[in-house]
Amino acid sequence: MAANNPEDRKASPVLVAGAVRDGSIESELGDSETAALVSAGRIVILKNVFDRDLMMDFRSAVTGWCKSSPPYPHGVAPSTTPTLNYHRVDDGIIGSSLPHIFHQICFNSIEALEGKTGQRARSIAVMLRDFQNRVAGTKFDFSLTGLRVKVLRYPNGGGYLAEHMHPREPQRIGLILGLSRIGDDFVSGGTTFQTPFGFVDTNEHHDIGDVIIFRYDLAHGVKAVDPEKEIDWNSELGKWTVLLELRETHGHSNAKM
Repeated sequence: MAANNPEDRKASPVLVAGAVRDGSIESELGDSETAALVSAGRIVILKNVFDRDLMMDFRSAVTGWCKSSPPYPHGVAPSTTPTLNYHRVDDGIIGSSLPHIFHQICFNSIEALEGKTGQRARSIAVMLRDFQNRVAGTKFDFSLTGLRVKVLRYPNGGGYLAEHMHPREPQRIGLILGLSRIGDDFVSGGTTFQTPFGFVDTNEHHDIGDVIIFRYDLAHGVKAVDPEKEIDWNSELGKWTVLLELRETHGHSNAKM
């Protein structure tokens, strides 16, 4: 008898109106109710938090920064340069304990970023951090012992991230900000979650400017993005996301077997 497919029991994300007011991310439900849903294992998506034009402007600035910055060399562990802002194309050829194909941009020191890239990155990241601290009841900062910012582009043609899990503590929740327009930048390749209520695929719901909030110990990954196309690492198309990563948690992330 065939084993049950965990994707057979499906669930929907909870869609909630979001906004930025006075420099602060706000959920229509309020922090407490949002936190309760996430703690129970629901996937909450705050809709229309950030202006689309602002997100496209930030994405363009990050692309420009990558073009003017040499890529981080393969074969060298980024942990050896913990304050360096870097980018690297991970095309899947070199093996990883957490299989993936994406262009990663890691801002270890957002205060050192110059120009529009730095201004946009700090503004967006601070609002995400403050919201995360409020909802999760944490007090993280951006530092060598705290959070860092990652921007990931999963290219059309099969960019993906294998399903994996993190410890729930100490980060408690994860945030994923969308920088891509569904239907324009990519069609398929949603961020997925295994939840107590069923399998959640956010592909049709997580649009540019929306923020996913999830309990950090839920298994999650990114399905192959538009796999029928050819990968073009020089293109801006694909699935773009922004996330906050606690450094001490990163090393304890495990692929789900």
